[in-house]
Amino acid sequence: MINDIDLSAWTKVGEGGFGTTYINEKEPNIILKISHNSDGQIVDMSNEFYASRAVYELGVPTPEMIEMVRVGGGIGIKSEQIKNKKSLARMCGDNPADIDRLAARVAELVKQLHKIDASGKEWLPSNKAIMLEALAKTKILRGKKLNEVMAFVEGLDDSPKLLHGDLSLGNLIFSLPEEKPYWIDLGRAAHGVPMFDIGHLYLFCNIFSKQKRVHELTHMSEEQIVQFWNSFALAYNGSDGLEAFTTECKRFAALDVVLITYTHPVNWHQRLFLGLLAKSMFK
Repeated sequence: MINDIDLSAWTKVGEGGFGTTYINEKEPNIILKISHNSDGQIVDMSNEFYASRAVYELGVPTPEMIEMVRVGGGIGIKSEQIKNKKSLARMCGDNPADIDRLAARVAELVKQLHKIDASGKEWLPSNKAIMLEALAKTKILRGKKLNEVMAFVEGLDDSPKLLHGDLSLGNLIFSLPEEKPYWIDLGRAAHGVPMFDIGHLYLFCNIFSKQKRVHELTHMSEEQIVQFWNSFALAYNGSDGLEAFTTECKRFAALDVVLITYTHPVNWHQRLFLGLLAKSMFK
């Protein structure tokens, strides 16, 4: 059962790419997130609610999910409010001198995340299976290239390792001053080869970092975001084989481009651009 709530008692405190957040002084330990998406938002919010709960049950540091609610014609989620929080992106943007240290810290946190076995956990599906379904329906790859990419994914292990699913600079927050980390926005959490996550982060930091909207959301310049990636890659992979690691990142970033067109509506010129991008990275 989804309870109705009156939004007039809540104060807006933030807005991201997919939702707006509110607090209520009568519920001081709760934060409310309402989806921007009016089409299919019950499914989207259900995925975030139950996937986040599953990740929480695995012992991952993430805010506890409390309940789903109805807000007028929309759907929201009440979850644990993390006090004195600041996003990774905001920390980097506010103090660029700290980017390298934070990138190295995040690399270790990502490694810890990817050590967790999520096999058999409801609401944490196989990312390989999702990717194969996306490829079966894609309109941005065809013929020989599509067959090549399909064969690559079919050859991957269906790893039980936990994936964030949307690994970016906005989806990790820290409670200050201790800098206690919390993963957020886990609606696409899954299990699979860790490089799925790393490819997504590569795409965010090296391609989408050129977009003005990303600068507005992260409070970082393109140069700062790329700097973060370079320091992250060095800490995550080490200096040996860094060129081969980057090539592999690009291949998984190409898969992520296909996934974007599967999960988000795109027009014909976006499909054209994303198709060319995917082909250029998958070599």
